[in-house]
Amino acid sequence: MSPPFSVTKMGIKVGVIGLGHIGSAHARVYSQLKGCELVGICDIDPQKKYLAETYQCCFFKKFKDFLKVDLDAVSICTPTSCHKQIALEALRKSKHVLVEKPLATNVKDAEKILKAKKSEILAVGYVERFNPAVDRLKETVDFSDIYSTVSLRFGPCPPSIKDIGVLLDLASHEIDMLSYVTKTQPEVIYAYVSNHLNNGFEDYAYISLKYGRTHSHIETSWLPTYKLRVMELYGSENFYSLDYAQQELKCYRASPQVKIDSRSWRDILLLSKNVNEEILVSHAEPLKLELKCFIESIRKGEVLEPLCSGEEGLRVLEIAKESFKNAERRAR
Repeated sequence: MSPPFSVTKMGIKVGVIGLGHIGSAHARVYSQLKGCELVGICDIDPQKKYLAETYQCCFFKKFKDFLKVDLDAVSICTPTSCHKQIALEALRKSKHVLVEKPLATNVKDAEKILKAKKSEILAVGYVERFNPAVDRLKETVDFSDIYSTVSLRFGPCPPSIKDIGVLLDLASHEIDMLSYVTKTQPEVIYAYVSNHLNNGFEDYAYISLKYGRTHSHIETSWLPTYKLRVMELYGSENFYSLDYAQQELKCYRASPQVKIDSRSWRDILLLSKNVNEEILVSHAEPLKLELKCFIESIRKGEVLEPLCSGEEGLRVLEIAKESFKNAERRAR
């Protein structure tokens, strides 16, 4: 049986705590979604009150006051160091919770959040699961044939992030994505982190993971001024290139004209001139798909795929913890 929720003419009552870039996006999407009503938003910065006027909802400065109002669910979009306290309070108030990634700053805090959950929906905002290019990837690729993947996530450090490093900010996306598409939990083979900006956290991270027979390499950095979000997947006959930001998926394969056993110069050239096929992807806003799935999960009383569950969010933190340990051992 689905857990109880209140229904108005607009449906499930939702709110957003934390109105930075991503929290403001949550408020915008909720205000547009059918089946839910954005009843309030919360931020310690009173200047964010204009968003309440924009979306015609209530504004609160203190999350404890906000959680006392008639709400069914909240998105927690605050700095990661605040996730535990707010999530615990929301679950105590029997609110369904979506926590923007990562679930917490460490495994211990994440376990406390999970322990506090009863019948409520607890989800973690790994939005790339809802990227239409990822959906096409899952439909197209035979992952039993993929022996290696390479993920690159680069871009300047967001000014609002002051409590975690690039591993939890960027690499955690790829850790979750690879677990999601392979349906396998990885073994940490190698990890390296460094701090070039001297901001107290790692700004470069490289992780090598083993997902069954698939060896995956994840490289993330806040050092570049450009933004890059790509994954390449290598199989025996095809390799695929996924661009998250552009929602593009391409497949490359050898030319049918090539003769691998030939020693001619022409065939040597053909061997490195792959056939390029762009796989059709219907573009959509991943966050809108994610929040729609969160609302539907509340209605059904269970976390629906591809939404990331609290348990899955905890496993990402466990893998990150093992990666940090591996990097520390290597640094000694």
